[in-house]
Amino acid sequence: MDEKELMELSEEIIESLTKLVLGESPGFLSNSVFKKLNSNKHFDEIKSLYSSFIVSFEGQYKDAAELKKLSDFRYKIVELYKSGL
Repeated sequence: MDEKELMELSEEIIESLTKLVLGESPGFLSNSVFKKLNSNKHFDEIKSLYSSFIVSFEGQYKDAAELKKLSDFRYKIVELYKSGL
């Protein structure tokens, strides 16, 4: 998986999680991530990882270390999602 694919999938995971939290339900035309996320065996870990990331986020990325933290988060959330299918 290249960097672009990683970014796109991590964004789909976060968007799907946000939709679920706001009460939306996947429909026939929903993307596969949205349809599968709440039945993923790592769903609780994905929620926990995302909430921890948000709590530690300071509103912007000021340096390379913070951008690395974002990249590490993306890799981990995608890894959890894929391994839980």
